[in-house]
Amino acid sequence: MSDTTNYERLLKKYGSPLYIYKEDVLNKCCQQILDFKNNLEKSLNIQVNMHYSTKANSNPAILKIVKEYGLCVDCMSPLELVIDQKCGFTKNQILYVCNNIDEEEMKIVYNTGVLICLDSISQIETWGRLFPGTNIMARINPGIEGVGHSEDVITSGKETKFGITEANFGTMFDTINKYNLNLIGIHQHLGSCFLNDKIDDYINGVEHGLNLITQYSQFDNIQILDLGGGFGVSYQGEEKLDFEILEQRLSKVLKRFIQTHIALSELKFEPGRYIPCESGILVGKVTATKNENNIFWIGTDIGMNQLVRPSMYDSYHKIEILNNSKQEVVANICGNICEGGDILGKNRKVKLPLVGDIILVYNAGAYGYSMASNYTGRLRPAEVMISNNQEKLIRKREKIEDLVKNIIW
Repeated sequence: MSDTTNYERLLKKYGSPLYIYKEDVLNKCCQQILDFKNNLEKSLNIQVNMHYSTKANSNPAILKIVKEYGLCVDCMSPLELVIDQKCGFTKNQILYVCNNIDEEEMKIVYNTGVLICLDSISQIETWGRLFPGTNIMARINPGIEGVGHSEDVITSGKETKFGITEANFGTMFDTINKYNLNLIGIHQHLGSCFLNDKIDDYINGVEHGLNLITQYSQFDNIQILDLGGGFGVSYQGEEKLDFEILEQRLSKVLKRFIQTHIALSELKFEPGRYIPCESGILVGKVTATKNENNIFWIGTDIGMNQLVRPSMYDSYHKIEILNNSKQEVVANICGNICEGGDILGKNRKVKLPLVGDIILVYNAGAYGYSMASNYTGRLRPAEVMISNNQEKLIRKREKIEDLVKNIIW
């Protein structure tokens, strides 16, 4: 899939832009997560389950591969729950990790028998009133600053909206007792996308949370400990996350905790982006070029509505232009949305493009399509899976009639 001809053929067949996923890369990442799970189980002699975060990419073709590797899923909306179920995941393989949901959504989860993780006392109160005497997990905020590539993906510390802090544990315990709820699990999640240089920060955060849990006898009988995810992907060529080092470091701190919490029977992790990210490429076309105010601009048909991460998080994605030019240019690469923030990359050295050249945006398999929108009336692209050099359409490109059918004229 590296030559221009194949991309041209796929764009002509399925439209531009286009999400393309490579199954061999997806398989490799699933295997790495499975190996990490198996090694932890051997080291700690406890069940470990990896719950792929469906929000990273919920295409059934990807979820079915995740299931083939014996991995589980977590979801956070009724649609994700239905998709997971249709892909064959059982209620014991699904964890509902939600945030600020209403009663109707809680009823949907309850009726499926899926275990829910609640992240505020208010949500525990609502669930307890509706379903007293049931099992729940609770998300705590260990108070330590989390890890992540952006402030917007850090999910621990004083500035995050997630979890219940130690100052409110007493009220949490009272609410749980009020409705005779069974707190069978504790969840903490520090943030997203940590690599080798942040393993120490991640381990420190885990250890801080474990120490906090150990201080309260109300947590002595928890059966499940969920340490979230955040396993990073190398977007800019950084050293990739070393799962062997991570497993060794985690085992040291978890062994002590497991020895003192004899009821604990399961560890959970929630790897999201790590599984599909590297497998995905967003392919489009150069639609315009200009040099204004000493800035060379490359316009494309890939807008922030197909890949919002650079605009939302100032995230980096490798970008390549396919042509035979011997010249290079430093350019700002932007999309076709009338927003100043619709920029895929700034000050990138790329081949000097012509209108019509193919452009590739790498590492678009996670939080690409799942965060895509129809802003300014743009259609969401098709998705194609490449397996053994054969393509398979796994989601059709939207049509205008798809979007107007629900409008009441």
